[in-house]
Amino acid sequence: MRIQWLIALPLVAAAACSESTGPSASVPVTLSLSAKSATGASFSRSADVTATSSTTADALVITKAQLVLARVELVRAGATCTSEAASGDDDAAEHEDCEELELAPSLVDLPVNGTVVNALSVTVPEGSYSALEAKLRPITAGSSGRGSAAFLAAHPELNGVSVLVEGTFNGTAFTFKSPVSTGIERSFSPPLSVTSAPLGLTMNADLATWFRNSSGALIDPRTANAGGANAQLVADNIKRSFRAFRDDDHDGRDDDGAGR
Repeated sequence: MRIQWLIALPLVAAAACSESTGPSASVPVTLSLSAKSATGASFSRSADVTATSSTTADALVITKAQLVLARVELVRAGATCTSEAASGDDDAAEHEDCEELELAPSLVDLPVNGTVVNALSVTVPEGSYSALEAKLRPITAGSSGRGSAAFLAAHPELNGVSVLVEGTFNGTAFTFKSPVSTGIERSFSPPLSVTSAPLGLTMNADLATWFRNSSGALIDPRTANAGGANAQLVADNIKRSFRAFRDDDHDGRDDDGAGR
């Protein structure tokens, strides 16, 4: 089985999707987060992510990394949606067919110490699931989706921000904010069969790749803030950094050996 991707957090609602009449049993599903490096970057096992450059003397320490997720969906294979629950998207006009799980705009803290942390524990009906979808997108005052106003009331400093990173670069403190927006969709091929056994999924964001140029050298995160010379470079790096996989034992390793 090839599991390609995902993201998630607190659930708002479940759509009334069904492949057949009658109730179905519920199965525990957990989503874990990690920020391990798939490259040769140096990482610390202490409280922070530490990356160094092999070509320069630069050193990057990340003490906080947060993502704003506008929506997360688990799509049921071959299902027919009979109704639709409250959308967790920041665009009320956007809806996918058969959204089994939905997420209001939420703030995700990525672990920056090399560990794997449990971010979500829910139950889903038994069945086959064809995809897990997520949207990384900033929430603004003009966002119309349910939960957007509440999110901004709780996090006014994140108006228009989808990624927040704090740390030091060569010993100097920095704050990086980005409005990067991307739809993240990965399919289960063949569809994932969810039966009585608990299911574990892990999402990994390779933080060590975010602030690097094409040659692998570290860049100052302050140059990647909005309007900075490296803003687009880092935005593209962020979009490419995510992967997800089945991880029933929550060890941060792909149970199926692929991860994409």
